[in-house]
Amino acid sequence: MTRPPRVLVVSPIASHPADQGNAARIQAMGRELMARGVVCEFVHYATEGSAPAQEAAMSEFWRGGFHSIQPQPVARAGMPGVWALDDWCPAFLADQVARLHRRGRHDAVLVHYVWMSRVLEGIAGAALRVLDTHDLFGDRHLAARAEGLDPSWFFTTRAEEARGLARADLVLAIQEAEAAVLRERSAAPVLTLGHMPPLRFLVEGGAEPPPPRAAFGYLGSANPWNVASVRALDAALADAPDLPWLLAGQIARRDLRLRSRPVLLGPVREPGDFYRAVECVLNPMAGGTGLKVKTVEALAAGLPVLGTRDAFAGLPAEHPGHGAADTAALVALMREFRRSDGFRAELRRASRLLAFRCAAAVARQYDELAALLARAAA
Repeated sequence: MTRPPRVLVVSPIASHPADQGNAARIQAMGRELMARGVVCEFVHYATEGSAPAQEAAMSEFWRGGFHSIQPQPVARAGMPGVWALDDWCPAFLADQVARLHRRGRHDAVLVHYVWMSRVLEGIAGAALRVLDTHDLFGDRHLAARAEGLDPSWFFTTRAEEARGLARADLVLAIQEAEAAVLRERSAAPVLTLGHMPPLRFLVEGGAEPPPPRAAFGYLGSANPWNVASVRALDAALADAPDLPWLLAGQIARRDLRLRSRPVLLGPVREPGDFYRAVECVLNPMAGGTGLKVKTVEALAAGLPVLGTRDAFAGLPAEHPGHGAADTAALVALMREFRRSDGFRAELRRASRLLAFRCAAAVARQYDELAALLARAAA
């Protein structure tokens, strides 16, 4: 009888709670692989800290084992104006992961983020080395500056990113457009592995939901891309009191001085608190890279979603409400949503159909990845 594949997962981001997009993807990946019989052991390099409750939740979730490693402070960028590839992944971490791999004899080591790829260099033997990119980080600072934003978090050169990609036997891209770019930057095979939460609207029901607090709503963290998008939406809504909206998530804690005076819901314990408070979810994202997790989470909740083209990047969107050219066009769609029963019904239907299509595609992608891991075990 063939034994299940054993995978050592290494991440600088906690998988629990799933209160931001990257954590949601990491948790979903573990859930989907374990549902397909893969035994997953998780190493959390706690770059953003780790509370006891988080560690307890992760220990319970990752049934193959859980390890928490305290981070080493990062002193300075290793290259002029950008981070060097290994600045955030010290040698001692690579050594610890290598020891765990030798002890556990894992069939694969899966690392989240290209700047953690250093740990793959210490993986000996026939183990499959997998790198989940989450995003493009080569010249990410240039993309931010082109949008008028100060670069934040990790960014490096394309050459440094390519060096990290070369450490993997298999590279994962979060959406097909980025997979095409990664194929140009990497000699390793690239598999698109999207993200789609469970479709909540298929299992939820029963009691009548409470009246919404606002017609429209936005839920997001306070990263620079989200802040810029919300400010642009605020400017477009400043003279539109007939379009009430609600702001939720960590971004609501920022003093953004919004002229449109949205209802402030603030951070929510779970996304359902936000989705029950609005009729329609907005994503006014301008620019950015990766998959917009807030978009797919809203689709999975079953709500109608209005957004820009960038908000639906990487998704097979067809409805006009899923491709506004800019915030002015998005506001026009909001007015149509308030005015027309037919438009509201069409948008809800299109949003749910898109959720079904995305969920089916992501399920096939996970089947493919699980098959590759099973082949490595064999």
